[in-house]
Amino acid sequence: MARNREFETDEVLDKAIDLFWNKGYNGVSTQEMINEFGISKSSMYGAFGDKMELFILALERYRGRLYNEANEELENGRDVKAQIDLMLKNIVKKALADSRHKGCFVVNSCIELARHNEQVAKIVTEHQQNMEELFTKAIQRGIKTGDIPSGKNAKALSRTICNTISGIEVDARYIRAKQHFADIIDNVMELLN
Repeated sequence: MARNREFETDEVLDKAIDLFWNKGYNGVSTQEMINEFGISKSSMYGAFGDKMELFILALERYRGRLYNEANEELENGRDVKAQIDLMLKNIVKKALADSRHKGCFVVNSCIELARHNEQVAKIVTEHQQNMEELFTKAIQRGIKTGDIPSGKNAKALSRTICNTISGIEVDARYIRAKQHFADIIDNVMELLN
């Protein structure tokens, strides 16, 4: 008879997100994971595979949440420029409120691992493409409604916004001045006029 798992997979994945997000992949030991998750080494490996497999599962879970949040915000019904402005301001607000200055788990993973790990590079690339598609659709909607002037390149604007978000997440790890981010957002929003 197979032994039942004595832990919740989702709970462990959430703890893994937090641990890897705070310390990075290379900053986390197997023993630290076992202690944090409250499960045995054999249970961890049996359920999640090795450390990299667990990291990938955690990263996928996190990026899914980010995508869903962004999709919800961009489909909220306000005019597109107001939606994008609010979204950028909320990203800054959340980043500056983080006392641990963690930045974004996807961006951090890209910086730490994407050059050396094809799986991580693929996840980060797919995430970037998915986010660009969300913004492209929103900007196209804004052009269609007249909120954004016709003639604007929705794809190029989308890439600029996504790159700005990544930059904000990196900057917020060490810059705490609100005006720094307000200037960035103002300049991005000017591109939509």
